[in-house]
Amino acid sequence: MAVDTEAIGKVHRALFPEYGPTPLVSLPALAKELGCKEVYVKDESERYGLPAFKVLGASWGLCRLLGERYGVEPWDIAAIKGRVKTEPKLGVYTATDVARTAKLLGPPAFIYVPSTVEQWSIDAIASEGCEVKKVERDYDGAIAAALEACNAADGLMVQDMSWEGYEDVPAWIVDGYTTICREAASEVKATGVVVPVGVGSLAHAVAKFYGPEGPDHARIVSAEPEAAPCLAESLKAGKPVSITESSFTIMPGLNCGTVNPQAWPDLQLYIRPEDAVVVNDNEALTAASDLQALGVNAGPCGAATLAAARKVEWKANDVVVLICTEGKQ
Repeated sequence: MAVDTEAIGKVHRALFPEYGPTPLVSLPALAKELGCKEVYVKDESERYGLPAFKVLGASWGLCRLLGERYGVEPWDIAAIKGRVKTEPKLGVYTATDVARTAKLLGPPAFIYVPSTVEQWSIDAIASEGCEVKKVERDYDGAIAAALEACNAADGLMVQDMSWEGYEDVPAWIVDGYTTICREAASEVKATGVVVPVGVGSLAHAVAKFYGPEGPDHARIVSAEPEAAPCLAESLKAGKPVSITESSFTIMPGLNCGTVNPQAWPDLQLYIRPEDAVVVNDNEALTAASDLQALGVNAGPCGAATLAAARKVEWKANDVVVLICTEGKQ
């Protein structure tokens, strides 16, 4: 199904009218290091006033969900807010970050986070006025806890992971993420794109946009932490593989043990097993420091793309885009 880019743009402009596209930063020094023509970093460290990219999917997913619930256009923010006030007990439940969008629209948000999430991240989410619940489980367990609470409260689940009977919202979140690709493609014709992978929903957006059927076809390289290389292991096995033992990593946003089932078919089709790169914490830390020295405020999750790009071969005429998903905290 085609992505409704016009509607997504309307929602983003309605919610965040003071913001435009994030920077696409040219870094000739990295191009020289990697042996390619050009390297650009799509810097998501300041996306709509937040230090990471996730608001792109959460905003479209929640507005679309509430718009359908109330029979109004998803970009009609005033109408949605008005209707939300008539349901004061309606809550939004998730294990991802929907806090800012919920704050703008009005429903209370309940965010469930895994045990690996650090306190500064919990504090940042809670500062948006939502309730954060830390569960002593991994990311899959946090999703399960959020879903259980959502069902008990008859609330709204807004999650980037799909399961049987829950496909629409995760697909909308992926569609929201394609904004990153459209913005980058409007400035440069990439031959290679490097994307971080948690559950794989952002990578799915990249695969849908840069797949061979479209005009912007590019090689896709993924970056995952050693603690949770679920995509790399799945591609190697030729079938979805879950990483059941959660380990600590300085890349908590990528510490996810299961690939989104909805994303898996396209990821298997468009990412070669040898391009599913696993990086360790030291490599991510070094990459973050190097990007910061070049003027990109990269955190470890975002810098994982540079760490991954350093572990594959590039052609001399390649134009590589690294998606830096988060800023330094």
